[in-house]
Amino acid sequence: MFNPPTLEDLQETRRANEKLVLKALESKPEWVETELAKTTSLALSHLRAALASLLDQGRVRRLPGTGTRAVYGLADPGLADVPATPLTSDAKKVRDYLEGRADSALYMSDQLRMTREDVMTALSLLNAHGMITCTFVGSLVIFRLKETQALGQEQAVPAPTTKKKQVA
Repeated sequence: MFNPPTLEDLQETRRANEKLVLKALESKPEWVETELAKTTSLALSHLRAALASLLDQGRVRRLPGTGTRAVYGLADPGLADVPATPLTSDAKKVRDYLEGRADSALYMSDQLRMTREDVMTALSLLNAHGMITCTFVGSLVIFRLKETQALGQEQAVPAPTTKKKQVA
């Protein structure tokens, strides 16, 4: 009997594919999507799923290419690799500021009256908790809260239970 893969299985596969993509991207600064697929031996659909996830995480960025050729490279949003310790007051302040908006660290520091270093420290902690995403606009890094944060809070409300008929 065929058992379809679980969500956990699919996520594990995506994470493994992400590691393959990151390893390849570390070997040279720019990769055309088709070359990346050949190098990693991933089907284009699996490569694109891994790239979409890595783009969302801010670990990869799409670079200007010629024509319709998609070019990718490693991205460095400037976040430190920190453990997911409890959120500090600065991290909560930045998280609350990012509710419903996206912004750069420099503009956030001005608006929140914090140093840029304190904002980056707070963003690094939020990133360790998987709460933010990064988008690159030229050399500018734009941070926002992940959509799943809002969805996760909505899904935390238990759904009303319905009784199912038992079939003999």
